[in-house]
Amino acid sequence: MGTDPRTELGSASAALPRTPGQATPRKKRRDWAGLVYQAPSLIVLGCVVLFPLVYSVDLSFRSYSLVIPGRTGQYIGLENYQRMFRDADFGQALLTTLVFIVFAVSLETVLGVAAGMLLDRLRRMKRLVTSILLLPMIIAPLVVGLVFNFALNAQFGYLTWVLHALGLPGGDGALNYGPTALLALILVDVWEWAPFMTLMVAAGLSALPKEPFEAASVDGAGPWQTFRMLTLPMLRPVLAVAILFRATEAIREFDKVYVLTGGGPGSWTTVNDLYQYRVSFAEWDMSYGAALGLVTFAAVLFLAISAFRMLAPKEL
Repeated sequence: MGTDPRTELGSASAALPRTPGQATPRKKRRDWAGLVYQAPSLIVLGCVVLFPLVYSVDLSFRSYSLVIPGRTGQYIGLENYQRMFRDADFGQALLTTLVFIVFAVSLETVLGVAAGMLLDRLRRMKRLVTSILLLPMIIAPLVVGLVFNFALNAQFGYLTWVLHALGLPGGDGALNYGPTALLALILVDVWEWAPFMTLMVAAGLSALPKEPFEAASVDGAGPWQTFRMLTLPMLRPVLAVAILFRATEAIREFDKVYVLTGGGPGSWTTVNDLYQYRVSFAEWDMSYGAALGLVTFAAVLFLAISAFRMLAPKEL
């Protein structure tokens, strides 16, 4: 019985080597199946993220308000973005946000490095201490703001009583004066997020090689020299990523500020997100609020991309 030529042709084509990157029919079917399985989540993601983003971009080029007469969505080009340069309140909010980020993240980094080194050297109850350090981070920022709002109340706050007994600024009500209110906001953020820096530093220290430190000890290097010449340089990538993460979060600070100080007294603690909230939902200037939100989104996206590049430099 003769052999079917089509069978021989199929066998020969199957035996031919495939060029790199050439997908087999089975692999193509798997790819399509994966896309079909992911389709519901991609649709939801598009509705939740992509549509609001596109709508905000379109709204930022228009004049729209829910309550202001005559503003029904007329196209005005770049006027909302030009308005930012003339908006003194927006400039003040940016300055307050910058001060908050610089001082809060700097204090969190310094305390995190010091506490992280102590945690790395701890031999007993290390898990218990680590669990305790997680507590401030898992508490909702809204709850943190409420707790410290009561604690710093001018009439019955226990922290106000402590400050008054010690003769420190804020004994008459830290939240009633601009500088002390901003300082209180910074210290509350440090209380909540310094443990994050501590755990990042401790994790980085546990991953460092031991040989350079042993060699430095043999050479007679002191603790400060070892920290300055070995520990800090090798921890720099971890610290850079942790600082970028914290800065990205601090730019979007809203909950604690809204509950703790409400942006006051005056505009001392009015950060960028709180100012956007007032523009969009107190003054109902939706188009200008959308422009402000997009500027913040661009800043956060830039910091996020920078952090991602530090996390995976070889893949980019």
